[in-house]
Amino acid sequence: MSDNAGSPTTLYLIVYKDIMNSIFRGDKVIEYRECTEYWEKRIVDKPYDLIRITNGYGNDTRPYIVMEYKGYEKVQYNGKPHYAIPITRDLWCEWRQQIGGKIQQC
Repeated sequence: MSDNAGSPTTLYLIVYKDIMNSIFRGDKVIEYRECTEYWEKRIVDKPYDLIRITNGYGNDTRPYIVMEYKGYEKVQYNGKPHYAIPITRDLWCEWRQQIGGKIQQC
């Protein structure tokens, strides 16, 4: 789905460098967010088209991945309820692996 202007709606997720590297290697294929009020407001019943995962906060030169959003599943993770969001490579649309690096597209 898209917003009123026709632009895709995007869920923004920030991760640490080691997590980002794990995603790029293909070791991490699900992003977990604890079922808190904060994440409930941002995830539950939201019609996102895309996810943008960025390595840290800051400028537009940071490593990132933009991918199709396929929803979430509620699961138990580390003994607590979490939202499990698929982030497999087949969902990727665009990415930059290094700070200031070349933008790649599918």
